[in-house]
Amino acid sequence: MARRFHYWLLVSACLLTLGCNAGTPKTYRIPGRLVYDDGKPVPGATIVLQTTHDGQRIAARGMVNTDGTFELTTFTDKDGVIEGEHDITIVLLPATDSATPSKPVVAAKYSNSESSGLKFTVKPDTTEILIKVEPPPSGKK
Repeated sequence: MARRFHYWLLVSACLLTLGCNAGTPKTYRIPGRLVYDDGKPVPGATIVLQTTHDGQRIAARGMVNTDGTFELTTFTDKDGVIEGEHDITIVLLPATDSATPSKPVVAAKYSNSESSGLKFTVKPDTTEILIKVEPPPSGKK
């Protein structure tokens, strides 16, 4: 009798675990690069990719390294990005260690998904997320 109880307890726990994860879409760990049109890296920004899944907006975000590379986090640290077409925004947080205001590294239009014009479609076989942007209007990088 106790064996049967433990068996059903184990089966129930497994089913509950499966049921709890059914709503979380699969993520794909795809390396990314943020570069200017000329191929030079855009360092120090935060990149956000947003898509809609089952009626909900889901965002993946990552910090861009000095070489322009980034890894994305959606649900857990560096778990990747879900499949689908994503709107992209790029945000640069101002430097706090300097008395001089930092110059923007990308044009202001990239800080809003409606004005950025940046989109990327993630598929299971995607091998890299390459995002190219124009330099800021001053032309200084």
